[in-house]
Amino acid sequence: MLIIGREIGQYVIINDEMKVTVEQKNAKLHLVIDAPKDISITRVKQTPMNLRKKTRIIGDTIQIGSSIQVSILQTESGLIRLAIDAPKEISVYREEIYQRKETKL
Repeated sequence: MLIIGREIGQYVIINDEMKVTVEQKNAKLHLVIDAPKDISITRVKQTPMNLRKKTRIIGDTIQIGSSIQVSILQTESGLIRLAIDAPKEISVYREEIYQRKETKL
């Protein structure tokens, strides 16, 4: 599992084809997923995950395809984090790293 800090409006790129953005509506955090139409995206009932004691799931948990799960977490200090559970062969980039990678190509 990969934990990445994001602010509202920031995103991560998964496998060079999916964009996951943290957004806020009416004081609740949500995930906005931009992915190819052939990839299934479903909301998952929030279940306890093996996380540190002072971390809790505060927003959506989304299943992308059959092997990727993304949840919004909040730490004791109030930081927002994305927990991304995916196989090791799937690449995950913060937006600033992905943009840097794209400009080098």
